Amino acid sequence: MSLTIREYSFFVLSLLAAVWFFVGYPTQDPRSSINLSLEKTEVEQKAKEAFGGFGFATQHYSSEVNFDAHRSLLDSLQKELGRSELIEKIKSGEIQNLKPFYWQVRFTPTTEGRSSIIGLAGTEDSNDGPPGENDEYIELRFDMQGELIEVRNPNAIIPNKAVNRPALGAAFGPGKDGIGELLSSLSDSSLSRQFGIDVQRSDIDTESVAQWSLERLETLLDEGGRVGLTEPGIFNITSYYLGQTGWDVTAFVKDTVRLGRTNGTNTANARFQGAQEEQGQKVRIDVSVTATGGLLSIESTYNPDGNGNTTFHELWPVLRTMLIFLFCLAGVIIFFFRIRARAIDTKPALVIAILAGVMVSVQMLLSTIVQTDIFTESTDLTTSILILVVTGVSGAAAALAFFVFSAIGDSITRQHWSEKLSLYNYIRQGMLFNKPVGYMLIRSVLCAFLLAGLWTLVLWLFPKMYLDIQQVFLHEQAMWPPIYIMFKNGAIALSVTLGVFLVLGGQAYAQTKNSIISSLFMVLACTIVVPIAGDYGPAIKEIGSASIVGIALVLIYLKWEVVTLLLSHFLFLGLLTSAGGWVVENSIDAYIFIFQMGLMASIFVAGVWTILKGKDEKVLTRFVPEYVEELAQEQRIKQELQIAREVQQSFLPIRTPEFEHLELAAICKPAYETGGDYYDFIPLDDNRVAVTIGDVSGKGIEAAFYMTFIKGILHSLCREIDSPAELLKKTNRLFYDNASRGIFISLVYGIVDLNKQEFHFARAGHNPILRMNTKESVIEELQPRGIGLGLSLGSPFDNQIEEVRLKLYDNDALVLYTDGITEALNEKGTFYGSHRLHNLLKKQSDKSASTILDTVSNDIKSYIGEAKQHDDMTMIVMKLKNKESGLLKE
Repeated sequence: MSLTIREYSFFVLSLLAAVWFFVGYPTQDPRSSINLSLEKTEVEQKAKEAFGGFGFATQHYSSEVNFDAHRSLLDSLQKELGRSELIEKIKSGEIQNLKPFYWQVRFTPTTEGRSSIIGLAGTEDSNDGPPGENDEYIELRFDMQGELIEVRNPNAIIPNKAVNRPALGAAFGPGKDGIGELLSSLSDSSLSRQFGIDVQRSDIDTESVAQWSLERLETLLDEGGRVGLTEPGIFNITSYYLGQTGWDVTAFVKDTVRLGRTNGTNTANARFQGAQEEQGQKVRIDVSVTATGGLLSIESTYNPDGNGNTTFHELWPVLRTMLIFLFCLAGVIIFFFRIRARAIDTKPALVIAILAGVMVSVQMLLSTIVQTDIFTESTDLTTSILILVVTGVSGAAAALAFFVFSAIGDSITRQHWSEKLSLYNYIRQGMLFNKPVGYMLIRSVLCAFLLAGLWTLVLWLFPKMYLDIQQVFLHEQAMWPPIYIMFKNGAIALSVTLGVFLVLGGQAYAQTKNSIISSLFMVLACTIVVPIAGDYGPAIKEIGSASIVGIALVLIYLKWEVVTLLLSHFLFLGLLTSAGGWVVENSIDAYIFIFQMGLMASIFVAGVWTILKGKDEKVLTRFVPEYVEELAQEQRIKQELQIAREVQQSFLPIRTPEFEHLELAAICKPAYETGGDYYDFIPLDDNRVAVTIGDVSGKGIEAAFYMTFIKGILHSLCREIDSPAELLKKTNRLFYDNASRGIFISLVYGIVDLNKQEFHFARAGHNPILRMNTKESVIEELQPRGIGLGLSLGSPFDNQIEEVRLKLYDNDALVLYTDGITEALNEKGTFYGSHRLHNLLKKQSDKSASTILDTVSNDIKSYIGEAKQHDDMTMIVMKLKNKESGLLKE
């Protein structure tokens, strides 16, 4: 396997991009600043000790440990400092009172312990449902060094042991020896009765318990008096708890105290504000306690006044959703039009839809299992069934969407940009072990590294574009994370490939036949759907970065084909989503990254092996879908029918013969491309013309063939046989000997003799001839005996043929027609009928032949309306001119 200079350069460039990605990406991903020196078990042990120290009965709770990020704080810091500087500041410890990453330990009351938990048992919110309902949990958060930073208690659960003597002693301020011993000598019930929060006093700040002497407190307690904590004492208690956390207390100033009552217990909330902004961020801490020093919560808030998002940043997600919805709606419309045109290959679309539906369902289920624990004994069966049903319905909806877009994407691209499906065609036929597939596998791995390197460059170019880290580690997001991200990325890559490139790109190319214009549409679509793993902002920078990656994806598509694009994008997404496994030292997601690299290595090795051992492209068969062959065959048939129509039309008189005293006009409208009606004018000499009209049984191409056959016979015999009856007898013998049984022709053949002013004719089972008698203003039906050609042979036919000589007078007209005229159907299914035809002709007796024909034709067209013509329609009008004037009234 020898490489060209271009291929060698591509290989080297991809390796350089891979090196740049692995070296440069950690400097751009804030997760690289994470310190995982603590293990989960250590954090859990610390949390349990602190939880118990706050008076909660640890045995009544189950615990779950996760590592998480404060998304809004991280976004704000990245915009303020830039990602690289933020990473350095976190690693160096320059950021003290900002905690973008933290350990989180959630304590959820067990089913058995809920009844003994103060604040849940006996309250209105109490229920017998599973733990975790109605936010019944307490979260303890620790920084990366293991220092407590928050206690979140959304349901205000009161500690089982609500009296905390050290905290209560802190209310009296430092240097008060003996208060601890005094408080220890009293029971919890006594302290609960005698300590409270002074919510009634208007002069709450006038005197603080911190000013009390030990003797005063001891005397008051001995006498059973009440100690009312005021604002200074509350700040002392909350400062005591804050001092046990990882916050730098000196960086905060006391703000306000709010009093309240929670679950039947008097409580107080002390608010501390950051003395000054740190790294452009404002910090606020709220500490809630009970009157007896019990801790309820410690909660931090960053930038409480808002983050200053622009209007466009807020509107962009809504606008993007609307654009995607409109695109999907257009796709459905195109799908129905393509279905009507039978230009859809449903078999591969169905396979893709099933695979995509499975991917979506499985990845949703894997995520749901971790988030809801649906298969645990404590989870309600109805809830589990509902989750499974929702997952199944979502997968089915996704399958339907993928079916529609894969079907129309294949159809549009195959019709207008078929070279982009060349490799896909081999794979569809199961031809996987060949050199083109091998080159595609290697090329896709290299392109994935190129995209990863490009993305690292984009991050470097936009240092203050933030990476919105929704969850730090995939290990905590879903069950079987490698399978989860593989299915999720597969669904994303397939969606982008189908929607942006095959459907939108294919449709744009179909309209413009210009790859550059089509590329602009595809890049624009990429800025809307953002084909990158994760969430980014602000909106303008997200659009800019997405457009750069979109350009790279379009170049891959233009250079190669759709399968290379799909696999390259899939592997690129895998590199980004598994980055948490290697940018974080000692990451718990390390095995996910190893899986991703193993997958890419396997694909690369498979590509090399396939190139060395696989079949050459020249021996592979070309694939054409069945519907394309069917459409091509239909197109050939249409072309052949059009040719047949043109040939048949050429058999009809190209030009109507002109006589001084005879007007001739005729029309023939087949119901299909070809028909079985026939008329002809054959000049015999200067004063005689043979006129014939016929109708072959049946319609379409077969009838047209027999019509052509009859034309040949008549033209051969008309100058040899003067008798119309004898000519029809001879014609019948020739037709009967050569036509299939069951095929017959009704025919009128006659000769107009201008010298004698007569029409000499015979009729073989055809519609009556209509004579318009100008003198008497009547319509006569001339219907001499005769049966159709081909129905019988010899005497049965010959004895039936009757020959008639009809005398014509000045301005008399003859109308010959096929049954398609009188049997024309309107939208209600009613025949046009001979009665209507007769009445119309009576009104036209003084008009020329062409005017009569046009009037009848327009009346029939108006009568039919939107109904479909079901039979061939042919009519001849002959009119004898007035010899004196030579003119007829128009």
